[in-house]
Amino acid sequence: MTRLNEKPVDIERGMNGLNFVEDEDSQLIIGLDFGTTFSGIAYIFTEQNKPDPEAVTDWPGTPGLKVPKTPTLIDYTAPSGGKPFSWGSKVHPTSRGKLEGVKLLLDPEQPVPLYVPASNTKKDLQKLGKPAVDVATDYLKALYEHALGYINNAYPKDFVDMQQKKFVLTVPAVWSDKAKDLTLKAAKNAGIYPVQLIKEPEAAALYTLHYLKGRALAAGDAFVLCDAGGGTVDLISYEVDSVDPLELKELVPGTGGVAGSLILNKRFEEAVKNIVGDEEFLDLKKTEGFADAVKQFDREVKPAFCGDKDQAWNVNFTMGNLEDDPTNNIQANCLRLKYELVHQIFEPLVTAIIQLVAEQVANVRIKRMGANHPKGKEIKAIFLVGGFGSSQYLKMRLEKANPDIQVIQPTDADFSWGAIVKGAVLSQMPHEAVVTATKCVRHYGVSCTSIYKESEDAGQEKFWDKLEGVYRVSKMTWYLNYDDDLVRERRVEFAFYRSLAVDHQPTDLIFVDELLECAQIDAPKYPITGVTKVNVKLTADLRNVPKDAFQHKVSPAGTPYVVIWYKLVINTQTASMKFSLEVKGKEYSSVEAKYD
Repeated sequence: MTRLNEKPVDIERGMNGLNFVEDEDSQLIIGLDFGTTFSGIAYIFTEQNKPDPEAVTDWPGTPGLKVPKTPTLIDYTAPSGGKPFSWGSKVHPTSRGKLEGVKLLLDPEQPVPLYVPASNTKKDLQKLGKPAVDVATDYLKALYEHALGYINNAYPKDFVDMQQKKFVLTVPAVWSDKAKDLTLKAAKNAGIYPVQLIKEPEAAALYTLHYLKGRALAAGDAFVLCDAGGGTVDLISYEVDSVDPLELKELVPGTGGVAGSLILNKRFEEAVKNIVGDEEFLDLKKTEGFADAVKQFDREVKPAFCGDKDQAWNVNFTMGNLEDDPTNNIQANCLRLKYELVHQIFEPLVTAIIQLVAEQVANVRIKRMGANHPKGKEIKAIFLVGGFGSSQYLKMRLEKANPDIQVIQPTDADFSWGAIVKGAVLSQMPHEAVVTATKCVRHYGVSCTSIYKESEDAGQEKFWDKLEGVYRVSKMTWYLNYDDDLVRERRVEFAFYRSLAVDHQPTDLIFVDELLECAQIDAPKYPITGVTKVNVKLTADLRNVPKDAFQHKVSPAGTPYVVIWYKLVINTQTASMKFSLEVKGKEYSSVEAKYD
């Protein structure tokens, strides 16, 4: 131990693990886009003057290629690079052990439409004996470690090491709170911390405005952003609150669904299976030629399809041993892919996206016209971003469905590959566009007991409260409602009280309260099975609360008891909620949130 009278030493060397931060503004912000089909990382050093985020463009398995994303694939049957698995482009396309679409399994409650072919990923995970969150952890850790090595190669390592690191992770707008919690757990288990979440379309909107640099935007303008990615499609709408500084507010609750471009690949595979038959398809799928054919469909057919009925492609299944079938346009292991079949593959997804956009546009107009907004009916533009958002056919169909709104599909490659991850980074930078308020997409509340009143509660189940000598009924108290404005760092208080015996035990002061949710537009007055659902179980520990905070009472029957009043506090953040516990205005502990 260093004594006061000893010769001074280098404090940074002498204090193990403790370093002084010379410049608190010197940060390395790292954004992670954990996508369904592809994932990417972008970063920025805050000390640079108005910089643009940089994307990681070198990835394992693609030497010499500069690409801003790597496949969201992992394979535990093929260890690679000192890890017990291979990942990204290192995963062999025909490997029977590859796992894809793991991200979607983080939100199993997300409804999957009928047009999505059944996935084997869930069954593969069960065989592997690994939950989806652990697989996500392994993938995110590999992604981050590689990115950090990339950054260290681009900048002096000492400079990178001294930066405070701050992480931003993107999530779909339609994800449940449970899925967001699992994503945070996966990130933290991967060593990615401190981390914030941001909704994918919000991040895309921030990068869109950064790209436009305020051009052609005026206060009061509204626009819709359609982020069509690999797995999900998210819709979000904003109004320009202020131009200088550029501030946005979300207009109506975001919507979305499972209608991404990964499903086009699956539908292509399904179409091939229907043509050649189940038995021949099983053999075909094991060949290199099949993987090459899917890649050809993904890279050539999908982006080029524009709805021209004369379009056709020759998709090769090298060494596929396919029987010639002129009726189905198969000859010499080559499938002549014509307009009719490609249209059939695209149509269900495009129709779903058009419907999602139509609903968002209608909701924006209803909202603004109802508020007598001077630009009530006008929507400045529909911005189409994301991998699937670069589709010519999707743009053409959206223009046809919305003749009075300009559909903007930025030609910059960053919008199909990097808008989300770069927008995530920009969300943490000063002097950039700021989203001042978002919309609540469901109701949040608690079920509490109230004194039963025949005039109000007739027909509801009631029970006798022995301590207070009254009949009670369970009622909903909604603290956050669908379509509420969620101002950044908004504080919401849930007030509770508990009655306890005078001789209660310490363990009696650990309470579990349920935060309920309702996805319907109109929330019910009473709890209803199937309509009001448990969002999260909150464990509050009041054992450290001073005794004088307890109020002593006597029941009508003469039984003494004590009452403790407390508040569960929610702080709304960019895409998640933080819980704490307060008694008489003082915070006593954080609250353990458990999503079942």
